[in-house]
Amino acid sequence: MTGGRRAAQRTGPLAGPVDLPGLEVAPPGVLPVSGNRWDLALAAAPGDARALDRDRAPVRDRDHAPVRDPDPAEARDPADARDPADAYDSAPARSGTHSGTHADARTGDPARGGPPSVTVVVTHFEQPRELARTLHALTRQTGAGTTWRDVEVVVADDGSREPPAVPDGVRLVRQADRGFRAGAARNLGAAAGRGEVLVFLDADTTPEPGFLTAMVRLPACCPEALVVGRRRHADLAATDPAAPVEQVGPQRELPAPAWLDDAYAASRDLLDADERSYRFVIAAVLACSRWLFEGLGGFDETFRAYGGEDWELAARVWRHGGLLAHAPDAVAWHDGPDWAGRDEVERRARKLDETLAVARRLDGPGATTTGLRLGPPDPVVVVAEGLDPTGVAVCVDSLLAALPRARVHLSRADHARLGGADDRLRLGRPDLRTASRLLEVRRPVRGPAAGWRAVLDAVAGVDAPGAVRVDGEGAPGGGSGDGAVEWLRLTDLRTVRRRRRWARAGAEGVDALFGETTLTGLDLRPVAPDASFESYLGGWG
Repeated sequence: MTGGRRAAQRTGPLAGPVDLPGLEVAPPGVLPVSGNRWDLALAAAPGDARALDRDRAPVRDRDHAPVRDPDPAEARDPADARDPADAYDSAPARSGTHSGTHADARTGDPARGGPPSVTVVVTHFEQPRELARTLHALTRQTGAGTTWRDVEVVVADDGSREPPAVPDGVRLVRQADRGFRAGAARNLGAAAGRGEVLVFLDADTTPEPGFLTAMVRLPACCPEALVVGRRRHADLAATDPAAPVEQVGPQRELPAPAWLDDAYAASRDLLDADERSYRFVIAAVLACSRWLFEGLGGFDETFRAYGGEDWELAARVWRHGGLLAHAPDAVAWHDGPDWAGRDEVERRARKLDETLAVARRLDGPGATTTGLRLGPPDPVVVVAEGLDPTGVAVCVDSLLAALPRARVHLSRADHARLGGADDRLRLGRPDLRTASRLLEVRRPVRGPAAGWRAVLDAVAGVDAPGAVRVDGEGAPGGGSGDGAVEWLRLTDLRTVRRRRRWARAGAEGVDALFGETTLTGLDLRPVAPDASFESYLGGWG
């Protein structure tokens, strides 16, 4: 780890800011994106929002219900609405215990007993032949009565010129053609269904007979899991839509993206997922519990071009303590090549737009920019009150030079002195509902970028602790006495959210699962009590 070292031992259970007020969430039912149809729940009291009768919830279509473009000034991060630490409260997580529970579709409470009901949402735009193939394949699914109880299919049309033909028993919902709005279409389809587990397919992605069984297994017993299936590619254009895809697909197979297969292998099918693993989630073959989907607000409807909405959803699931998983036996065949096999100029342009769209919504390394400030702030920093004003000025300048995407929350006196032109300096306690990491400054310290970055690196990766303390000697002449004092504390808020949720579920030994580590030897040092800001800026002190 550049710039410092991690102590060899864990110092004990996580003692992070579990009860910090800013970590609390907005009332259940408040969804983030203006115009998102989920805001129907706003009419209900917070305790009733999850119990809205789906038979009475209106379904938007092209001809009847209003569809409003979200105002970019109003749009917020989908995690901004509520933290699933509370949204999950009524449906305790059973991750890792395989308890056989699943979320009740109406109340959010754990439903016990047999297999869950399933809603399959098939997103469609101007692909009638591909849709017919996929709908036929869904009639051939195996596992009824064992893995799943019953299946309903909803086709969510993203504004095709003519409504697609669907067989009896399949529900069709539509929205106006206002660009590529697959995320909004999927939300529309999910809201029209009643299933306890949601499975998402694209019209041109045809499942093999065992697809539903493989996709539903994990969300049925672990409702905080987001599961991605295996998408294979084949040229199916000249084949009979009724032909078994598990036979014609291998005969006409096209190359699959090797980087994706390698990622699944390296992470043991996302068992070893980390904060960057959202990149391996594909909405064309996706499943989760309705409880998870609604608790997090569904797909971000502000995406208006191809791609990115699935990555953003997966990153949000991870940030709020959910799990990612890959089901390699859940096979569906995409009709046509992967992106790598398409026109180079178009592919590069679209990929740039997709990457920028994701970067504007996500934080963390590998997700957003380092120089441009496109994404949410990271980390969120809180400076303790009552510290030496010069020390605060030096510390904040040193920190922001190293971590330019941080947002620093100051006391009233410090903010009055330092605040103004720099909008990264904020007054008062932070709102942590969309934050990933919280850095608390207990003593003013300074140092090069490597020292600060080493602190953040300590909570990255699969085996990282839930929190990190940075200890060191008190400032020379500061009268702190002998021994180490706590300089900084960095908390992974994903860990805090999981800890809170598991504790509410009555799990034993929760504190022991989420440890903290003490770092020493970093290239950071305390600001001397007699230091001047002039000498710091001038380089002679």
